Amino acid sequence: MPAVQRIQRNLSKNMLLYCILSIVAGLVTGYYFKAKWACSLITPTVFFMVYPMMVNLSLESLKKVRTVLKPLAEALILNFLVAPALFYGLSEIFSAPPRMEAALLLLSVAPASSMGLGYVGLAGGDMLAAVTIVASAFLLSLVAYPLMGYYVARGAQIHVPTQLFLRSLVMVLVLPLVLGVATREYIERRGGPGKFKEVKPYFSLATLTGLYILLYFIFACKARLVVSHYRDLAVLTPLALIYYGVVISLLLVINSRLLRLSYEQHQAVVFTSVSKNVALTIAVLATAFGETGKFMAVYPAIISIIQAITLVSYIKLSEGVRGLFQASQSTG
Repeated sequence: MPAVQRIQRNLSKNMLLYCILSIVAGLVTGYYFKAKWACSLITPTVFFMVYPMMVNLSLESLKKVRTVLKPLAEALILNFLVAPALFYGLSEIFSAPPRMEAALLLLSVAPASSMGLGYVGLAGGDMLAAVTIVASAFLLSLVAYPLMGYYVARGAQIHVPTQLFLRSLVMVLVLPLVLGVATREYIERRGGPGKFKEVKPYFSLATLTGLYILLYFIFACKARLVVSHYRDLAVLTPLALIYYGVVISLLLVINSRLLRLSYEQHQAVVFTSVSKNVALTIAVLATAFGETGKFMAVYPAIISIIQAITLVSYIKLSEGVRGLFQASQSTG
């Protein structure tokens, strides 16, 4: 077995361990040393993590966008209707303080996290469906954030940092998509489809490496904010675990039994709607609520720890989930 495949298999097999080590290393670095430099490296790292997965898309596959309308509709309903209702209900059950509840409700309408597309690729999901969902959710969140902000701020006008949204959309989706498709076309024209299969492990390795580096930078950047409010983990941990558990379980049943989605489309829906963009939510909180918003930003930051560990754990179950969908399709 080539060395690159051995490394890729090791990084994939021990994904949960490496993710936890990256998070812990980031928290330690950021807490004991002022790692502000890490904040500026998050966006370029997101690009280098997502770009290799976009190479799986070809110009031919982009013409099949109509085939992803069903998962798109489901993901948007989940993101903008189901998620807010669940976060509100769980906040009431756990008696979350008003500021925590407000931050969680704003997080509930956030588009996919910056790592969402990377998760889809690592789980063997449908990248075309994922790209379509992420693009649509980003655009709809420009409306959803002000509406939810109006509610949580009791009628105050909420300003959304549009430039930040558009910059994130370009770096997380547009630029990686364009370069990824161009790379795929270039490889296949120069060496044929066989050449692409030959170099594909290198792209998977790049995404896995980018994921661990990204986790390190994210938590190094927010370490002092997270560590200084560790007591909030007592409320946020069970709340978040119930949310992720309920939504993923619900999607497994609906997608395999009712909607009859493929495994690939199911994974695209899970990772682009269950995951939430913490960075954008923190930016909205800071812009809309000033100093209070900077304090409220700790809650999404803490959620990001639980989110990363939960979704990586779910990726480890991918083969079992694939078997569930195959069994469902064979009995259908």
